[in-house]
This record gives sequence, structure tokens and C-alpha cells, in this order.
Amino acid sequence: MLLSLGIVFLVGFLGGKVADALKMPRLLAYLLAGMALGPFGFDLLESALVDQAAVIRQAALMIILIKAGLTLNFKDLVKVGRPAVMMCFVPALCEILGISLFAPALLDISYVDGLLLASVLAAVSPAVLVPRMSNLMDRGLGTQKAIPQLILAGGTMDDILIFVLFAGFMQLSQGGTFSWGALVNVPLTLLSGGLVGLGAYLVYRSIKMEGLLGSLTLSLLLMGMEAIITHWIPYSGVLAVLTLHIMIHKNDPQAASYLARSFNQIWPIAEVLLFTFLGVQVNGQLALQAGWPIVCVIVVGLIFRMIGVFLSIIHAGFNGKEKAFIMGAYLPKATVQASLGGIPLMAGIQSGQLILIAASVAILLTAPLGAVFIDYFAPRFLEPNKAQ
Repeated sequence: MLLSLGIVFLVGFLGGKVADALKMPRLLAYLLAGMALGPFGFDLLESALVDQAAVIRQAALMIILIKAGLTLNFKDLVKVGRPAVMMCFVPALCEILGISLFAPALLDISYVDGLLLASVLAAVSPAVLVPRMSNLMDRGLGTQKAIPQLILAGGTMDDILIFVLFAGFMQLSQGGTFSWGALVNVPLTLLSGGLVGLGAYLVYRSIKMEGLLGSLTLSLLLMGMEAIITHWIPYSGVLAVLTLHIMIHKNDPQAASYLARSFNQIWPIAEVLLFTFLGVQVNGQLALQAGWPIVCVIVVGLIFRMIGVFLSIIHAGFNGKEKAFIMGAYLPKATVQASLGGIPLMAGIQSGQLILIAASVAILLTAPLGAVFIDYFAPRFLEPNKAQ
């Protein structure tokens, strides 16, 4: 397993150098490296390591969330007001609407399976958004109007809604009925995740779990407890980790600054692991089988998502360039699609193979495209905060 890990880091390092030379986002190199090394490519990694791909991705995602919480100022979101709330659910619901309307005609599937496909494709990727928005906050780009904070918070909450809807549509596809009462799980998830994160902060402060080790320990516990707590109540480890570090940032800026610098050193390692092991689970051969109808469905979904973003931020004081940036920043898809894409197929749902192909294509198309868009247009469309 150690040899396989060494190969992952070596190929990732070399791929990152090539990406830098070509002025492309490193995540593209890591994705392609994972596809080449994984079971759908040259199969160079030990199966024991590949079997842990989801756990490794979750640990790497945790590093991103910690970094986000340490830079996110909740007061900025309160100032934004209505758009901050609408960005949490309107873009995702618009994308689900668009895909569920057009997918049955374009892909010859039932409307129920169209809803299931839509719920897989509709989530935005925190793996692409969070580090880039954190970087923009560090550089003071767009922070005067809380644009990075708006995108970061909206993208995180968006995913919670998608997981709830996906579970409901899965039940519907398997011959059950959709329980509208399940939507109550969304506010319950937000409440429980926030309260557990707040409790973790009180533990952090009371027993002086300062520093990198304390932050990592509590974060691992918060993420790991999700499998246990969700037996009784809806809960999001992602939200709990975010809440913990937002509280640290709010109440102890000096400690938050120290932690942020520490996690900046860890992030390059986490980035290699996250996107390489994301690539490991992407079936490139299946993606090549995708015809234009699947690509068209993905594009239609993105158009509807952008309409949803526009409706969320209209009359919010953003200029044309800022609106265009916020809309484009909601393009990338990656981690959620990798997590959910194969579930319908494993459950024996008729269109499961097609949904898996669509998820793979969405990752390969939108993750690099979204990353390039954010990296290129952020300094051109967002104004620097002169006070920062």
C-alpha cells in the first residue's frame, strides 16, 4: 500500500508540474492521473488502497472544510441577506427542474429516473469551490461584497439539499413514494450539524485543544460520527466541521490565523489525494461512450443552474462582471457526483448505467472548466478590497 501511495504522489507531483507549465489547474492533472492509475486505467494501485478511496477523499475534503471555516466570516453573509439564503437552494432546484424536464426526451428514460439523474448531477463541488473561495478571501478579491463567502456557503448548503432529494428520488425509482416530509430533514440537518459543531468548539476551548492536533482530532470525530448520529437524527459532519472553525475564527482570530497557515502547508497533499482518488473512481471508458444527448442534458442543467443563480442575486448590488463570476463559479461538479453516481446502478435501477456515465462526464467536463473559469476571471471580474 505504501508503494501505491508513493506512486500516487509521484505521478501527482509530475502531473502538477506539467499543469503549471501549461497554465492549467492542477486538479485536471490529478484527475487524469487517478484515471490512469486506477482500476479503469492501467490498474497500478493495490486494491486495498483503491477500496479506501472514499475514506481518503473524505479526509482530504475535511482539510478543505477546515480551511474554509477559518476564513469564513458569518457577519459577511448576514450583510448579504436574501441572496445568501437563496443561493443555498434555488440554483440546485432550478438545475433539477431543467434536467428532469429535458432528460426523458433526450435520453429516453422515465420522468422518475430523470429526477434521479438530476439529483446526481445538480450538486456543485466543494472540492473545487472551497479552496478557491478561501484563496480569494485571503487575497481580498470580492470580499467587500462578500462574493467568495456567498459562493462558499451556498455551495456547501446546496449539497445537503441534494443528498436529501437523492434519497427521496431513489425511493421513488425503486417503486416507493416520495415523502415530502423528508424535506424537513434539511433544516434538521442544518440545526444538528451547527449545534454539534458549536458543542465541539466549547470542548476545544474548555480543555484547551489548541493547535493543529486539536483541530484535526475534533474534525475527524465530527466527520466520523456522521455514520452513528444519522441512525437517530439527520446530521452533517461537513456542517459541524465548518461551524467549529467559524467559531474559532470568530472568537480567536490569532489562533485561526495560525491554524490557517498550518493547513495551507497540508493542503497541497490533500489536493493530490482528493482529486487523484476522485479520478480513480471515474470510468474513462464509460465517459467515452457518452453521446451528445448526455452532454446536452448536462449543458441544459448548467443553463438552468445559472438562471437560478441569477434569480438569487438579482437586485443585490452586484455589477455585471460580479454576477457573471458568481454564475460561472457554480459550474464545477466532482465529489458529490463521484459519491452518488454509482449508487443507482448498484441498486439495480434500469437507468443506473446511464446515470453513472452522466456523472463521469459531468466531472470530466465541469471540474476543470469551473476551476479554469474561477482562476482566470476572479482577478478580472472581482474588485480587490482596499481595506484588507
